Amino acid sequence: MREHLPAFLRHLADRSPRTAATYSAITEAFFAYVETNSAARSPTRADVEAFLARPRKDGGRRSAAGRNQELAALRAFGKFAISDLGWAASPIDGIAFLREPPRDPAVLTAPELRQIFTAAAEEPSAWRRSRNLALVAILSQAALRVHEVVALDLAQVDIPSATLVAVLGKGGTLHDLPLNAASLALVLEYITRRAEHAPANQPALFVSREGRLSVRAVQSIVAGLRKRVGSAKKISPHTFRHSAATLALTMGSDLSTVAELLRHSDLNTTRRYLHLVDERRREAVRRLAAAIPPELVPGPALPASDPAEVEANPKHGLDAQHDLDEAA
Repeated sequence: MREHLPAFLRHLADRSPRTAATYSAITEAFFAYVETNSAARSPTRADVEAFLARPRKDGGRRSAAGRNQELAALRAFGKFAISDLGWAASPIDGIAFLREPPRDPAVLTAPELRQIFTAAAEEPSAWRRSRNLALVAILSQAALRVHEVVALDLAQVDIPSATLVAVLGKGGTLHDLPLNAASLALVLEYITRRAEHAPANQPALFVSREGRLSVRAVQSIVAGLRKRVGSAKKISPHTFRHSAATLALTMGSDLSTVAELLRHSDLNTTRRYLHLVDERRREAVRRLAAAIPPELVPGPALPASDPAEVEANPKHGLDAQHDLDEAA
C-alpha cells in the first residue's frame, strides 16, 4: 500500500501544503499499523476502527479532535482509492466523526493584551523589540492566522492605504486587510529597523537572522511573552485571533463585520464568539431594572439597582473586565 502514497500526495495538491503533509503522514501511519497488526491483504473496516481507537504512545486515550483528523485523512485516501486505484468501496465509509465537547477558546481581555504589548516592548534588542511589537499588532489587530503572518512579504504592506494586500488565506483565497493607525505605526517602525538586519533580496516581512520567520519561531516568541506576563491562560498565536473577534464584538461590531474580519465563509463559525460576550448584554438588561420601582415588583425582594450607583460606577461585568468605555 505504501507505493500509493506519492500518488495520494499529488491527489492532495489542491489542499494546503500543511493539510497535505498531515494527511500523508496519517495515511502512512495507518499503512504501517495494518502491516503490523492485520493479516488482511487490504485494509478492512475493523482495521480502520482499531487504528482510530489505538492509545497514544503514553497509553492515554486519543482526543476526539485527533481521532477526527485521522478519520478525515483516511476518508480522503478512501475517495482517492475509489477514483484512482479502482477500489469498489472504501472501508472508511460509514465510520462517523466523534462529537467534540464544546470548548471555549482562550481569549485575552484588553488589559491582558496591553500587558503582552508591554512585555514585547521590554525586549532589550531594539530591532527584535520592534519586530515583536509589529508581530503582536498584526496577530491581534488584523486577526491573521500564524501561517498567514509568516507568509507575508514586505511588498504586501501598502503604507498609503494602511492595508495588507493580497493576504493568502484558506482555500487559496486572497484578501486585502486594513490596519489601524497604531498597528501601522508599529509595522513602519519595524520596517525601518528591519533594513539593518535583513538582506536586500529577502522578501519576507518578518525575519530572523536566519531568514523568514517560521511558525515555530512565532510560537516561541508568543510563549516567551506569556511567560513574561505570568499568564495562566494557554496563549498561542491563534489566541490573538480569538481575542480580536471577541473584543470586536464586545466593542459593538456586528457579527457580519467580524466574520469579514476573520474571513469566515460561514457566519455560524463566527457566531460561537457571541456567547463569550453575552454577559455584556445581561449587564445592560440588569441596569434597565433601575427604571422599575422595586416596591411594584411582586415576589421576594430583589436587589435594587440604584440609578445613582449606576451613574457613579458605570463599569460592571464585561465592561470592567475589558476596561471599556460606554461609548465602545
